[in-house]
Amino acid sequence: MKNKYSLKSSNVLYYFATIYLCIAIICGFLGYLICTDYTENNNTQIPEIALKNPGFVAWFLPKGNSEKRNIIKKWMHGDNSFVKPTLAKKGDENTVSRTFVLGTDKYGRDIYSRIIIGLRYTLLIGFASVFLSAIIGTLLGAISGYFGGICDFVISFIISIFWSLPTVLLAFIILLVFGKNFWSIFIAIGLTMWGDLARLVRGQVMAFKQTNFVLAGKALGFTNIRILVNHIFPNITGPIWIQLSANFALAILLESGLSFLGLGLQPPIPTLGNIMQEQYSLIFSGKIIQALIPAIVVILLILSFQLVTNHLRDKFDVKIAVK
Repeated sequence: MKNKYSLKSSNVLYYFATIYLCIAIICGFLGYLICTDYTENNNTQIPEIALKNPGFVAWFLPKGNSEKRNIIKKWMHGDNSFVKPTLAKKGDENTVSRTFVLGTDKYGRDIYSRIIIGLRYTLLIGFASVFLSAIIGTLLGAISGYFGGICDFVISFIISIFWSLPTVLLAFIILLVFGKNFWSIFIAIGLTMWGDLARLVRGQVMAFKQTNFVLAGKALGFTNIRILVNHIFPNITGPIWIQLSANFALAILLESGLSFLGLGLQPPIPTLGNIMQEQYSLIFSGKIIQALIPAIVVILLILSFQLVTNHLRDKFDVKIAVK
């Protein structure tokens, strides 16, 4: 019998993870709409306010002699007359304040804005990688498990080859050939994750193709595609979704790791990985908060995906036990 306290705590963690993921996805989707730096890639550099702590408020005197209401309007639309402001003192005429919620980095850039856009790029790469691995893994796994024979032998051999290659080495080769851009990065990550899903789908299809309803479909003359799509896949979507949710966490971890090593998207394009790479050295100069903020965002993102995966796995196991 399961402990009611452990069940309660697991539900709390699941709700926390779900809320955090929803907030992260919404922030990544809104992007520049909720940033305080509206320039492309949030690359406004103000050296005078470098390495300020979270909550720092600066007062700026924009270029030109515009009225304050026009200044704010231009600011909201990312006009260049306010993009590179001049520092001023509180109370000066026409000054506008700006709060740096998470402080500034060593170049005087807004950490909050860069993390928002970094979330967008990291999540986009994660979704694209998982989508690519889902297509390859599901297709090859279904073919291997359903038809067997030489198809099963060849596909299993290909899976073994990809499993034998170190993830970072495979990604490094792909990025070296195609360059460090969005397309090559998600392809590199997607090609490292499809093997697990293919083996899972292969095993599930091999088990279900021996069931009576599949044999009845063959006897009635149904095509192989119809049997796979309409009869087998609806029964194996549970394990597939569990594996895909786990792959999201792995994709984010791989993207952050590649960016941290300098193999991801290149600055000034922000991702969570290269933001960590730029700021981890601040720990040794006493600016611990600025160094920990991006790391905490990444850790909570990966942890949330893992908690959601564990919850889905437990829920799926309960259904199997009841049946």
